[in-house]
Amino acid sequence: MKKNSLFAGLLCVGVMFTACESNDPDFNPQTLGEDTQTVTFEGSYWDALIDAPQYGGSQLYGADAKNYGWCDVTTQFTGYMSNAWGGTYGFAEGGSAISNYIDENISEPRDYNVQLAVPVSNGSKNFCVVYCEAGMKFADSKARVIKSMDFIGTTYFLSVAKNGDGAGYARALTQKGDYCNLEITGYKAGEATGLVTVGLAKDGSFLNYWITTDMTTLGAVDSLSFSMDSNDSSLYGMKAPMYVALDNVVIKK
Repeated sequence: MKKNSLFAGLLCVGVMFTACESNDPDFNPQTLGEDTQTVTFEGSYWDALIDAPQYGGSQLYGADAKNYGWCDVTTQFTGYMSNAWGGTYGFAEGGSAISNYIDENISEPRDYNVQLAVPVSNGSKNFCVVYCEAGMKFADSKARVIKSMDFIGTTYFLSVAKNGDGAGYARALTQKGDYCNLEITGYKAGEATGLVTVGLAKDGSFLNYWITTDMTTLGAVDSLSFSMDSNDSSLYGMKAPMYVALDNVVIKK
């Protein structure tokens, strides 16, 4: 299995999606070069998927939250809720949510009320926040090569990784040897194709800016799983909040 290690990284069974169709009146395929298409999360379809407030909103935590999901009509790239405990608790069970929240305060511990925020814009309006163990896939089940994705730590994650959580559970990842990685595994017909690792924290340095990560080592994939790993963990998993943001998913046609 190939690994691409970058410093500037969630398997789930979710809602089943069939091939998606456009319901966005502002739909305009975004392309980058002649051989790729880019999922930018921009337009009225995506705007309507942004919940308010960030925690406890009706889309991510309401009665139908387990059915929350999105599908890019051009590429069929799809995200959904993990529903790890049956879907009763919505986004608290993991998944991917569309966001446009910016909150630059990472100098003190923050909490779940800013779970959809990032500390800095990358110049676009919307992006996607992945929480806990989650998955994405191509709704038509066709394998495609993902060329790159942009990543950044979220405001919630970074504030705790830099300062600790203030309650003595998660400590600051500021010591030599401390790390937190995002791990993205590619799959084709149920078989793993490779692993890409993105460093979110290392030895007191943090991914508080957007980076573009090469994803081509995964080869052609029909789905992805996302997970996070840190040396500050317990029997229940990583102690720092397991949130990361992504944008500009560049996919080969």
